[in-house]
Amino acid sequence: MKKWVTLLAFVALSANAVAGQRFLTLEDAAVAQAKKWQQTGQAKPIISDDGRIMYPFGQYLPKLTCTLMRVCDIQLEPGELVTGKPVAGDTARWMMSKQVSGTGDKAITHVIVKPTDVNIQTNLIITTDRRTYQIELYSSPNEKDYLNMIGFYYPEDMTSEWDESAKLKAREQKAHDQLVAAELPAGAADRLDFDYSIDGGSDAAFKPLRVYNDGLKTYIQLPDGVPMAEAPVLLLIDKDNKPAIVNWRPKTPTLYEVDKLFDKAMLVVGTDGNEQKITITWNKHNRSFWSRVGGN
Repeated sequence: MKKWVTLLAFVALSANAVAGQRFLTLEDAAVAQAKKWQQTGQAKPIISDDGRIMYPFGQYLPKLTCTLMRVCDIQLEPGELVTGKPVAGDTARWMMSKQVSGTGDKAITHVIVKPTDVNIQTNLIITTDRRTYQIELYSSPNEKDYLNMIGFYYPEDMTSEWDESAKLKAREQKAHDQLVAAELPAGAADRLDFDYSIDGGSDAAFKPLRVYNDGLKTYIQLPDGVPMAEAPVLLLIDKDNKPAIVNWRPKTPTLYEVDKLFDKAMLVVGTDGNEQKITITWNKHNRSFWSRVGGN
């Protein structure tokens, strides 16, 4: 059976509250309200079909309606730690205790309250390692008003996480764009020739991501995580299929530069029959006059 989460249209909450907009999960409802809070500065309580009321922290003064011979449960954020004994205005007629469900960073602290009389009310303050909660407690003579548990969601924290995530992605994209710009050789982009085949070594950690030239030099882009000290040997293969070692040097941590053009080359790692080999072939399908200058 599907469990639905309901967005409440008003703040005076009770067990017979009227249903509003429905969501499949509490997370969906909380996200929708956090987005609304981000746009308007307002968010509403939400309720799941198990009767738990979720207040947007900092938006309302929550009111927990209990009744005689019943306990009420105030659930805090997973991983949140109570730093002191909860303080109530009336400790003579309200009983309080603390319970914990779950373990580790998913442990949930439950503050359990129980009235010893009806038509009484007081306030409750709970301090934690993250925030301070202020809650109104009321003991109703009518059991239909009883709310067995309340909790909270945190629109400001959620939107802060979104903002930080967006900033992190923007920083990562900027760093990537700067790296790409630094790796491309100077000159017009339309002069770069990327028409190379890269064959063999499908599981090799050093298999190039791309190979291109600017008409004078060849550039070989290796994946991240290949230490310069462990870079493969570069062999140029001549028309007679004979290999010759050629020098290449790092231009950036992942981009290597060869001071010439070549038709065919091989990257080799290992010796004594345990070599891994990758062949690089320049296809030259659109080779222009300038790209032939300096070719082998």
